[in-house]
Amino acid sequence: MKVTGGQFFWTLQPARVPAGSRVRFDVTSIDVNHGFGLYDPHGHLIGSVQAMPGYHNQLDLTLDEPGVYLIRCFEFCGLSHSTMMSSLLVRRR
Repeated sequence: MKVTGGQFFWTLQPARVPAGSRVRFDVTSIDVNHGFGLYDPHGHLIGSVQAMPGYHNQLDLTLDEPGVYLIRCFEFCGLSHSTMMSSLLVRRR
């Protein structure tokens, strides 16, 4: 899955996956450093990796539970950092 961070958004391709999928997040940034943090449907942090311009960092996770997974930025990246959120839908098989 391709993940790109920018001030102050995340883009994901694709934005949904089936439950039980092993997902490799290929994470980068188009501007400044960001911290990609993924939370399960219960709000528990299940993985994080840096998003940096010019680099592709990877995070491998198996997403077993269906639901909406929240993505937040872990690295202060500017005035609207606190609103930098997105989500990933993990759907039932």
